[in-house]
Amino acid sequence: MRTIMLQAALATTILATATSARAAATLKVGPGATYTKPCDAVAAAHANDVIEIAPGTYTDSCSIGVAGLTLKGVGGRPKIDLSGTDHPAQYKGIYVVEADGVRIENLELTGAHISDDNGANAAGIRVTGSDLVVRGCYIHDNQNGILGTESKAGSNLTVENTELAHNALGNGCNLGGCTHNIYVSFGKLLFQYNWSHDVANDTADKGHLFKSRSKQNFILYNRLTGEGGLDSYEVNLPNGGLTVLVGNVIQKGTKAGNPTLLSYGEEGLSNPDTRVFAVNNTFVNDRSGGLFMNLAGTATLTAHNNLFVGAGNVSNKDPLSTDNLAGIDPSFVDAATYDYRLKPGSLAVDKGVAPGMADAFSLVPAFEYLGPMKSVPRKDDGKIDVGAFELGTDLSGMAAGDAGGGGGPGSAADGGAGGSSGDPGGGGAGNDPAGGANGAAPAADGAGSGGCSMTSAPDGTTSAAGFFAVALGLIVARRARRRSAHRSAI
Repeated sequence: MRTIMLQAALATTILATATSARAAATLKVGPGATYTKPCDAVAAAHANDVIEIAPGTYTDSCSIGVAGLTLKGVGGRPKIDLSGTDHPAQYKGIYVVEADGVRIENLELTGAHISDDNGANAAGIRVTGSDLVVRGCYIHDNQNGILGTESKAGSNLTVENTELAHNALGNGCNLGGCTHNIYVSFGKLLFQYNWSHDVANDTADKGHLFKSRSKQNFILYNRLTGEGGLDSYEVNLPNGGLTVLVGNVIQKGTKAGNPTLLSYGEEGLSNPDTRVFAVNNTFVNDRSGGLFMNLAGTATLTAHNNLFVGAGNVSNKDPLSTDNLAGIDPSFVDAATYDYRLKPGSLAVDKGVAPGMADAFSLVPAFEYLGPMKSVPRKDDGKIDVGAFELGTDLSGMAAGDAGGGGGPGSAADGGAGGSSGDPGGGGAGNDPAGGANGAAPAADGAGSGGCSMTSAPDGTTSAAGFFAVALGLIVARRARRRSAHRSAI
């Protein structure tokens, strides 16, 4: 009896091992594919699966509760359009990402909206899970572009090679909050190689191109340009936090509702680290006046090699070191089309200094933003030009990050984000349905065939049932051999 129990335990162990070792599957969405809608594939997916979405327009919306899931467009960029309904998933967003380790790549997300009574704050992506990566997406004409807050302390978020435009639609800024191209609160945010521009202009009161309450913010090689939109701040960090701002183009348009480009700590320096490192950025103010950088209270600013162009004071933390240039003709290639590269002979050429480190993170600019949503290695000739662009950089070769994801900073995020009533994603709409992932659990794998063969699951992997059948067969065979040996000995 004891032997039988041990053998049964062995079979159970083999079954558990087989289940945990299940290989990731690829689920295909589109005409003629297994799934016709992305959310149908999400409902059927297991951890670490990849969902490949063919070009076309889709109108479904769902929460994502499957860890490690990847949703990506293949063969073109699919469009997920919710403009025809005011009921996105959970009244929150097109994709409500609750699981950890999710990736959303090469998708167009548009039309997310809910009524004023429900908060007027639906998002293209609403996120509470950790380690979400948004890459190569076009997120536009939503009430919020990306909106999220961590559900556990120390969570991370990465957004790269993505365009955010014409979000902040609707009346959200007149309902006790506001809507933005991106508004998040995490342990660490990496925001690189993106283009955030032109918030909506359907009403006069609008939010920001970039807003974060995160404890650490790495804002690297982006184009943050107000252009013809009605944005308020270009960069807003209302609770402080370690902020590394390197290689960005930051431009305020003539219609902007606020004269400040970068605002830091205006709602109180509640995050534990209140240091700002601003290096090799090009700031352009096309408004009649204002303030380029406004840092509250005891916040400290380390600024090198920044170029400030247009009317207004550079910083309330003046004076800055002389390697930061203001009040000069920078000789831009074409400021009218927002091309802020330098011409030969510019007074900004070779006027930079070695910027040092932010803890373990090198502040030396390594890349340049290349539109749209790409980057190239910045020319390194032993000298540093002031601003986001180096004269003579080769624009023909893309950086490794454009093909396979940027490296990003390696410092660990500390602590969770503060929980004020203004936190992004705090609560849900008034009639928000109960949370939880959409969709039923996937069907069980097919039963195994006779003998010792193993049945393949629908995704092509060997099924757990097959492993169980093998284990059980081995046990039965072993017992039969023992019985035969025992009979021979009698």
